[in-house]
Amino acid sequence: MAKERGSLSVSLPMLLMGLVLSGCASAKSPIYLNPGFKSLAIEEITVLPAVDARLDKTQNVDLQKQIRQTGANFLERKGYQVSQQDDLGGATELTEEILKAPDPEWVKHLGPPGARWVMVLTLDDLTTKLTFGSTGSAELSGVLYDRTGGSIVWRDKGIAQVGQAGLIGMALKGTMGGEAVRTALFNLLASFPKRSK
Repeated sequence: MAKERGSLSVSLPMLLMGLVLSGCASAKSPIYLNPGFKSLAIEEITVLPAVDARLDKTQNVDLQKQIRQTGANFLERKGYQVSQQDDLGGATELTEEILKAPDPEWVKHLGPPGARWVMVLTLDDLTTKLTFGSTGSAELSGVLYDRTGGSIVWRDKGIAQVGQAGLIGMALKGTMGGEAVRTALFNLLASFPKRSK
């Protein structure tokens, strides 16, 4: 009996690790990357508040912790200096429509004074389902703006579906949304170039 208990305690962390890694992607090409992109030119990326663009907002998500903070951590691991700022500058609001097709003059005034490279991360969709097990699906998008030229430097989307079958999966239902968001964010920023040294 003790042996069985020990094997369960070892297998549960392994299942959770598999759950996280199942949706992870290797480096990929983004939807858009400015041909003149030079990572060494970026001294600091300013990450503004994450945007909730979901149609269904019933599922609670801590946008600033789960998306902005985690995204900033991922960028730091790629070699960038990152600051998180709430100051939108001349942009009074961030909406999905404005972010997708911004006016260059609007971009030039986005974010706090002195910031040049500004990133916005958006949660586009999040769903969780409970059957005999549970699943979570998430879709995020991200854009890096260059305020100097009023242009988009990088843009991409990240999607993820995570799940666990059986009674363990049913017990983990409350964590599926968070894991899906984290994995989709990882997949999104997988296309962001590492900073050359």
